[in-house]
Amino acid sequence: MRRTLVIALLFLTAIGSSCSPAANVVGVQSYGTVVGRVLDATTNRPIPQALVSVGSLFTATADPQGGFVLVGIPIGNQVVQVHAPGYTYTSEPVFVLQGRTANARYLRLVPTDMPVGEATLPPPATPSPSPGPSEEPTLAPSPATSTSPAASVSPAASVSPAASTMAAQKRR
Repeated sequence: MRRTLVIALLFLTAIGSSCSPAANVVGVQSYGTVVGRVLDATTNRPIPQALVSVGSLFTATADPQGGFVLVGIPIGNQVVQVHAPGYTYTSEPVFVLQGRTANARYLRLVPTDMPVGEATLPPPATPSPSPGPSEEPTLAPSPATSTSPAASVSPAASVSPAASTMAAQKRR
């Protein structure tokens, strides 16, 4: 009986170890890093102490300049989430590569007390389109315009195309 029990235990141990995956395969995960900056969408100023997370296990708080670094993030598609008191929640997808740093760029939060539909500023890295020098119209004073200081326009004053269109419509 004892001999049968020993043989059965050896047999079960052999079966158990042969069914297990190779050593260091179970639970092995590759990691990367996620960086970015949290800004107020209306002023482009940093939001210090904003809570930044990927899932529920990986969290960080933004530094005084709004910057954050999340280390040890599993590779693949991830979603960076940002919360701060007095601001709406935002999230940004990122793709994390093994041993590399993924840049979530600017994560911009809108204040909760901001009226609906009010415009926000573009992120600092986003260049704003501006017309070239040849595209900017200039208004020269005409003889019919008033000579009062408030109404005079110098020849060097420039006006945006939208403003000149609106002025032309008002004159009609």
